[in-house]
Amino acid sequence: MDRLVDKTIGAHLFLTEDEAAAPLPERVENLVIGGGIAGASIAAHLAERGAGVALLEANVLGSGTTWHAAGLVTGSRTTTALTKLASYGIGLYSGLESRTGIEVAFERRGSLMVARTPGRADEVDYAYDVAVLNGVDAKLLEPEDVRSLWPAADPSGILKALLVPGDGHINPGYAAIALAKLARGHGASIHEHVRVEEVLVEDGRAMGVRTNRGVVRAERVVLACGLWTRELAATAGAPVPLYPAEHVHVRTAKVDDDIARPPVFRDLDNHYYIRGEDGHLLVGAFEPDGIPRSAAEVASGGFAEFPAAWEHFGPIRAKAEAAVPVLADTGFERFLNAPESFTPDGNFLLGETAEVGSLFVAAGFNSQGIIFAPGIGKELAEWMLSGSPAFDASAVDVRRFSRHQSNPSYLHERTAEALGRLYAMHWPQLQPVTARNVRRSPLHERVAALGACFGEQNGWERANWYGEPGSSPAYEYSYGRQNWFEPVRREHEAARNGVAIFDLSSFAKIEIAGPDALEVLQRTVTADVDVAAGKAVYTLALTARGGIQLDGTVLRLEADRFWLITPAATQDLALGLLRTQARGRAAAVFDATSGWAVLGVMGPQSRKLLESVSPGVWSDADLPYTHSAEVPLGGGTVRALRLSFVGELGYELYVPAELAVAVFDQLWEAGSAFEARLAGYHALDSLRSEKGFRHLGHDIGPADDPYTAGLGFTVAASKDFGFTGGAALRNLDRKALAERTVYVKLLDPEPLLHHDEAVLVGGALVGRMTSGAYGHTVGASVGLARVAADAVSAGEVEAQVRIKGVPVPALLSRRPFYDPAGERMRG
Repeated sequence: MDRLVDKTIGAHLFLTEDEAAAPLPERVENLVIGGGIAGASIAAHLAERGAGVALLEANVLGSGTTWHAAGLVTGSRTTTALTKLASYGIGLYSGLESRTGIEVAFERRGSLMVARTPGRADEVDYAYDVAVLNGVDAKLLEPEDVRSLWPAADPSGILKALLVPGDGHINPGYAAIALAKLARGHGASIHEHVRVEEVLVEDGRAMGVRTNRGVVRAERVVLACGLWTRELAATAGAPVPLYPAEHVHVRTAKVDDDIARPPVFRDLDNHYYIRGEDGHLLVGAFEPDGIPRSAAEVASGGFAEFPAAWEHFGPIRAKAEAAVPVLADTGFERFLNAPESFTPDGNFLLGETAEVGSLFVAAGFNSQGIIFAPGIGKELAEWMLSGSPAFDASAVDVRRFSRHQSNPSYLHERTAEALGRLYAMHWPQLQPVTARNVRRSPLHERVAALGACFGEQNGWERANWYGEPGSSPAYEYSYGRQNWFEPVRREHEAARNGVAIFDLSSFAKIEIAGPDALEVLQRTVTADVDVAAGKAVYTLALTARGGIQLDGTVLRLEADRFWLITPAATQDLALGLLRTQARGRAAAVFDATSGWAVLGVMGPQSRKLLESVSPGVWSDADLPYTHSAEVPLGGGTVRALRLSFVGELGYELYVPAELAVAVFDQLWEAGSAFEARLAGYHALDSLRSEKGFRHLGHDIGPADDPYTAGLGFTVAASKDFGFTGGAALRNLDRKALAERTVYVKLLDPEPLLHHDEAVLVGGALVGRMTSGAYGHTVGASVGLARVAADAVSAGEVEAQVRIKGVPVPALLSRRPFYDPAGERMRG
């Protein structure tokens, strides 16, 4: 069966002529825009749950990105959350043909990922660990095993391989039609040749769409229309950062059947894959120098293609033909070059937008839509109907980006890199190289001159670590100790033993002001923030299910004026939550991030350093722990907040942007007397890991309730659960939690932890690492793990953490391994 769907079929494969010509509904509960694999899956899962659904497709089903997809399906990805989404697809596709009667040609021949470099071999080991952790059948192979599985491939140069026997491929166009048929069977209406022109918004919520055939009103609208999603979302005022690029695969002439039937062959170091297709071989490329295209360059009539680009494909073709000589012997008969859409970080976009309520997005799949569409359909249906995600959506939440990352020029530049990132090395702490230097701290030039090596977060340039002053340090990537290990050790030790200065200006600062400001916050966050002016409170914001979608600090500035301070990655999410809660109330919510630089002055000598430049305001009596005050500094006034994410005495200085350089210069000059050292975000991560502070997106997320996460202290009993998610917590049996967060320390000082390593007690799997870093004070890798609730009852428990397939001895504890009582922060 040829992989490409018949361009004339679409919904006519299962709809009668009368059904196909049916008028659009005037109103529907859920409106799905886009009839590709994702939209069809979402419609099917909504309809299966009894929800009212209409699906609108501008052309015919499967005519967008889906029709030209290679149809690769796998059950294993790089994280636990993504692996669970992908694994669900294997099960759904396995029964799709029998459920619908549509031939989808799902063949589970397995997949083979080969490694040609030591770094890729380490990545293969890591991928194997994640697969095994999540119950995916996987096998590590030696080079000689590759020949037996892929006789046509030359095994020379291969160091190692990973076989996932349950993987395979499917006909994507017919799979989309089959899912649409499932949706129709459960009551959904399917409408082709309906072009949506605008998303309609009232009172901050999507209420339907205007089409070329009239208006359709809906309670919820889902944009699952591929590369067109960005433009359509913009009609509602919602930024969606995705951008098209050329995506290429070629097909050989006929080959022998035994050559066309092996597992999918992924040669990531050479940027290509090969799979069989009806007696041919299909070769697809994820080249490191992709060709971005604006949406205006893509034909809107469906089944869009670009001209063949043999010259651009040439380098990858040469590598593929060298590795699999039959490709050169047989030759190619078809070159397919068609548009796919990509996001700035390589993960897709899912969920409700921050700017417009009831407007959901499922797009930007970075050529993985066939893999994820079934899981996305299941999880987004749950999200839409319940009001919040039931899985850890942090890495794919559409709200994780800042608004500026939807800028066309930014996206055009980044997409040239993003296409190849799928097959590029996935190094720990890998930083993008394109579309950089967009968002800069007011202190950027100062810290750059002092040796900062910058990384990117949410478009911000942030000092991750420091080389010598005047140097231009750069990453040298590895799965082992990278070249910043020793510099970060020195930064870490300065914060523990002396004083370290951090540029934390990327912190999001959201101001809430007005007579109802307190009420807005009390309904949004878990803690009681009705505190004295100048007091700060660490708190969470929950989903309706009681999962954690935000953590941060609320600082009361005046009776009717507050700041919510959160990590950079949740800036837009925080704004969206507060603006939604403030709607109709006497409270203004605005983003104050750009107006304030932030300097962290951390360590046992931090008070002495600050007293040397501004005496008389830093004592426990003047500035107690978790309190703030306005203090003179740098020729002006700054707000000092006594908090510490590093586990030591420390202060966060909120400095008006125009004073930032003057304040920094004064501190840096005075700091020489205290051997002050600049420190970056890698040191911050090392310090917080020793102390056991949680990291949103790794240790906590929408699938985690506060009690399981060990953050029950943030839930104010005095509020009687009168905040979003409170009802779910009220019904939670805290004595019967299935899991808990614990602290982990390896007993061997050499191995490194990242995340998603298996945790074993007595040889039995009890949980997984959620994050890890090297703890330079304790002299070993440390981190946090989510384990079975009965795995650690009290004290410390001997355990193992599986790293590269080897169980490494470790300790699990209910208390952090560094300063468990938190005395040093209050010292």
